[in-house]
Amino acid sequence: MAKNILVTGGSGRLGNYVCTYLKEQGYNVASFDVVPPAPESPNAKAGIPFVMGNLTNLGDCLRAISFAQPDVIVHLAAIPHNTDLQPPFAKEYTRAMDGARFNQRRTEWDTMEINTMGTFYVMDAARRLGVKKVIFASSYFVLGIGFRLSGTSFQPQYLPIDEEHPLWPEDSYSLSKMLGEEIGKSFCRAYGMQMVAMRLLGVYYNTNAMNMHEFNITVPDATDVDKGYMISNTFQYVDARDISIFVKLAIDDTKLGPFEAFYLSTDTKYTEPTKDIVARRWPFLKEMAKDIPGTEGLISAKKAEKLLGFKPQHSWRDAK
Repeated sequence: MAKNILVTGGSGRLGNYVCTYLKEQGYNVASFDVVPPAPESPNAKAGIPFVMGNLTNLGDCLRAISFAQPDVIVHLAAIPHNTDLQPPFAKEYTRAMDGARFNQRRTEWDTMEINTMGTFYVMDAARRLGVKKVIFASSYFVLGIGFRLSGTSFQPQYLPIDEEHPLWPEDSYSLSKMLGEEIGKSFCRAYGMQMVAMRLLGVYYNTNAMNMHEFNITVPDATDVDKGYMISNTFQYVDARDISIFVKLAIDDTKLGPFEAFYLSTDTKYTEPTKDIVARRWPFLKEMAKDIPGTEGLISAKKAEKLLGFKPQHSWRDAK
């Protein structure tokens, strides 16, 4: 049974949830990040051991693994958006969504270098030091549903979307997450390792304390911009506490294959039937969605329930 866990990106928002939850569950947890935990952070208060280092430095990755002696690495560290500059799309800007960025805060290559080479170095350091399992924070953006640099809308092949749906990323962030999964697959083939990829849907932090106006929303009708097709938002989310629960299930599992990807969703944000929302918001997808029951999402998390028994515990519908 796995006892020692190393969490990359442990100083981040999600890292603080995962590290402290795993410690509460009895694991020996260490954190690896480029910045130390804030003094008042959950990790600092819980006394989580910390190793400072850079993902894109193989020596730092080796040092962190040597210190933690992990049975499993939980790889959360990443740049969560594209940093490459994209030209304005003029009247098409709104349609391109977040693909056009006007304020540069990081160098252009950061997302691709840190997310892809960082994942490569983590996997390479792991195989050198005998760590066989890595749980990887991927994203539903691998679908190509996010930053649509082409200015076109995402058009799924079927609904609900599952892990077998093709991936069509356009921007550097979405591409980097897909490449991270491919890096994992290659290490699994070559070295007998295992990667569990979590394709996260819009992470929320403690929905019990959220402003409830973000939920029970009225999904807007189709617009001239989206033309009735999907752009970015499926009005789903995953609670950070539910991610932590999934991570434990993945750590403890002994039956999964070398590589498995899972979409993780806690709930949708609306109360209307999904098929009615699709008919109004994405009319061209009406026929695809006609059999989706109740308020279930356009992206399905059924695989996680089927293979790992994952059942979200923190829906906004139960929040006080």
